Amino acid sequence: MNDIAYDLVEYAHGISFEDIPRNVIDTTKTFIFDTLGVAVAGLRAPGVEELGSALTEMKGTSTVFGHRYRLSPPAAALMNSVLIHAYDFDDTFDEGALHTYVSVLPAVFALSEKSGNTDGKSVLTSLVIGVDTIIRLSLGIKTPLSWIRTATLGSFGAALASAKILGFDKKKIHNTLGIVYSMTSGNAQTLIDGGLTKRMQPGFSSRAAVFSALLADNGINGAINVFEGKYGYFNLYERGEYDRRAVLKDLGTVFHNKRLSIKPYPSCRMTHSSIDAVLGLVKEHDIRPDDVISVEVFVSRMVSSMVGKFKLEGNPQVEAQFSIPYTVATAILKRDVFLDDFEVENIYGDRKRLELLKRIKVITDESLPEKEISVSRVKIRTKNGVYERRVKSLKGSPESPLTREELEEKVKKCFEYGGLGGSRVLRLREIVDDFENRDLRELIELLV
Repeated sequence: MNDIAYDLVEYAHGISFEDIPRNVIDTTKTFIFDTLGVAVAGLRAPGVEELGSALTEMKGTSTVFGHRYRLSPPAAALMNSVLIHAYDFDDTFDEGALHTYVSVLPAVFALSEKSGNTDGKSVLTSLVIGVDTIIRLSLGIKTPLSWIRTATLGSFGAALASAKILGFDKKKIHNTLGIVYSMTSGNAQTLIDGGLTKRMQPGFSSRAAVFSALLADNGINGAINVFEGKYGYFNLYERGEYDRRAVLKDLGTVFHNKRLSIKPYPSCRMTHSSIDAVLGLVKEHDIRPDDVISVEVFVSRMVSSMVGKFKLEGNPQVEAQFSIPYTVATAILKRDVFLDDFEVENIYGDRKRLELLKRIKVITDESLPEKEISVSRVKIRTKNGVYERRVKSLKGSPESPLTREELEEKVKKCFEYGGLGGSRVLRLREIVDDFENRDLRELIELLV
């Protein structure tokens, strides 16, 4: 039996724009719109200026969002990915607890500019392949979260998308996958320790994918049995616990891109169910911060472990984004959770929020599946009574999608926050809606 890599190579090589269902193309456009919005917001994020300075000497052909200068394709992919992921506001695949476009889109955009293949249909096709691949690989994994799969699986999806936009034959596509496996990484320790590199890991994957494609184009080869070899990805990274059929089922005929969610809050997706529950209670019962005696949040074991605490250590912004107590306190205080709530001065400077944090407790609900992130139960005890709410589907998910107006408002606020102004958003929407008949350069011009 051939390695899964062979099937993915056949898939990427054979699929054309015409093979992709209309609703999948429309979904891809929606996520391009959302992804570019959060990238612009990322221009203000901590670490972005420092990364830009480190990449200054790597001049090239590919645009950096929000700037007029261009970097080499690998460097531009890294920089743009970091912009997208800087506030953890980009898409999520909730079932796999990962992001997709953050690795794929920067790689495709960077190589599209380099190669001159800027046709909208080609870009859309490459994005569909890359995103679908990441989701498929995640569906095959049975082990608990340890690696940051946004980064590990993102490298493979971005590699296939990179090979597609460059028009590779099967041999070069396979080598691109094999080469990128030598650079595949992404650990959860930086998340636990609050390191800025957490938001850079998908960028490392995007850069690796671009570099791998360039190496393959110049005759370098890599591993062949990328996923199921003795030390292939599933055996080495995931302890051999995987479902091959889940990865390959209906490959090329069913596309999983529509299973993604758009994030309404710029924090870890594992905090969103709790935020939704709290916002519902606060607005329905007009709960005021001073009336709150205690808050109990019941979530799965993985969620409790990953985002159940708040500590002012490491990078405060990352700590806040990955904290149910912090985001829940914010929801009670502000009746919203947005980008300014994660600015360092607001994290340290809002004494009311820090005081409220002490009244919030996250509890593991052993009745929930270990990796469940969509379900939570919140109990708020106030001076006027006790209120409870259980959330079973996340806002922005396929089951509870943002409206077109809500998404446009999110992107508009992101553009304003990033300093490009909200007036560009309607034009951006117009181009994206008709992207199969447009050129990537029209999009790029709106982002500089």
